[in-house]
Amino acid sequence: MRFQALSSSSLDPRVNLALEECLLGAPLGFEAVLFLYVNAPCLVLGRNQNPWAEISPGAGLPVLRRISGGGTVYHDQGNLNWALLLPRSRHDPEAELGSIAAALRDLGITASPGPRGGLFVDEPSPFAGRKLSGTARRLEAARVLHHGTLLVNADLGRLASSLGGIPLALPKALASVPGRPANLGELLPGLKVEELAAALATKVAGGPSPLPIEGLLAGPGWDRARFDAVRERLGSWEWNYGATPAFTVTVDGQQGRLLASLRSGRLASLEGAGAERVSQLLGSNFDYDTPLKIKEIIDLP
Repeated sequence: MRFQALSSSSLDPRVNLALEECLLGAPLGFEAVLFLYVNAPCLVLGRNQNPWAEISPGAGLPVLRRISGGGTVYHDQGNLNWALLLPRSRHDPEAELGSIAAALRDLGITASPGPRGGLFVDEPSPFAGRKLSGTARRLEAARVLHHGTLLVNADLGRLASSLGGIPLALPKALASVPGRPANLGELLPGLKVEELAAALATKVAGGPSPLPIEGLLAGPGWDRARFDAVRERLGSWEWNYGATPAFTVTVDGQQGRLLASLRSGRLASLEGAGAERVSQLLGSNFDYDTPLKIKEIIDLP
């Protein structure tokens, strides 16, 4: 199967995630696509995750929700994002991740697929066991999106400080599984994102120069209206926060315990001590300080 390598010049995560999603349904005449892009600093949730449980209250970064599963990932300009879009009948996740690992080997970095679709540094490197890439998938009737990240010289301090939210009861949301990340630039000093992109294009698509996707977007295979709609959705509170699976917050007050149930990111029902006191909050958007606001109200004399 022949892949066509495409790249985006945009750093806007809404643009790049919308391009990725729309490529799943409109491959522009190519059987399979390797799409490469870099985002400005942001945090990207898995489809079924809870942002308040996954992201630090002080992260101060844009939050977006993608259509695939998996955990929350940090993006910045030291991070290369890759996406394989191909027919479902040809989908082989191990082989696809193996091709990414093979591109790294060509650069002199030995890594192998590991748990939960990650790529990890091999022995005998002093970085053995460190995570280089996390992956996720979206399977549709005819095509598959298999994508991931590769840290090159990302800000690992900001990555660590941005993740980890507040305790919540999450019966349906998928929690991230922490890993010990490593930058490829630590293993191969001087490596640049552009060099890594060229290595992936060569190994996976057989050519060193990805085709700029911007030149194809005016063609007959591209649905501009759908792209605009997806990009708008990716910038909305209703998608990034409101699409959170249902969850419950427990608030312990002086008179007892109150259970607050959340649906679509909003306060849906209250049960227990002081529920009538906070009824005015029903329907309001949840935020990190909502449990504290509830406690302050139910503890009023």
